[in-house]
Amino acid sequence: MKRVGEALSVRSDKKRDVKPTIPMDLKDVLYRISYITFTPVKDVCQQMAMLVLHDRRTIENLSKYFKRDLIMGHTMFVGNITNKTMEKRPKVRGERVTIRFTQKEFESVALLSYALDCTPSRTVAILLDMSMKSVRFVNAYIKRYLTEELNDAQMRELQAILRYVNKVGESYFSWASLLEHVLAEVGSPVSRIKEAVSEFIDMKWRE
Repeated sequence: MKRVGEALSVRSDKKRDVKPTIPMDLKDVLYRISYITFTPVKDVCQQMAMLVLHDRRTIENLSKYFKRDLIMGHTMFVGNITNKTMEKRPKVRGERVTIRFTQKEFESVALLSYALDCTPSRTVAILLDMSMKSVRFVNAYIKRYLTEELNDAQMRELQAILRYVNKVGESYFSWASLLEHVLAEVGSPVSRIKEAVSEFIDMKWRE
């Protein structure tokens, strides 16, 4: 028989499903990020949503829609029932995706939902939409992913490449577009980004 403390520990670690409905073009972009990072799309969605949720600038921008107060860190954002209302559903055709959050993450989503006076699923859809409208969130996600996957030498090489192509190139390369370019250049099937980057650096960039 499990003790009470053990049972509570199990429950606190349990994942919570959220199933937002998102526009098709947003879903396509998230699947593309999933493809180039070899990461399940549900994990991409979860991490992107959390990046946006914990961004103070984002919360400040959303605060004009707050119907109720929200405390974030050491700041209280004051809500008002007369504030503008977020759209309850996307105007374009969408599809549902399933995302799993830890209990702590879900509680943060729920607090924001309460302030916005909408469901957690709609709140997550809003966060995902905001994540794709700002290149800094995509860049932050891709850079963090690469930092976890590559060794220090490979990251230095990629940073040098990114600086170079943005200095002499005709168009701007983000971390996401550079990663997509690496995979396109390598061409052959790879199971890990580490393999693709190594091949790109050794066989393409240094030629």
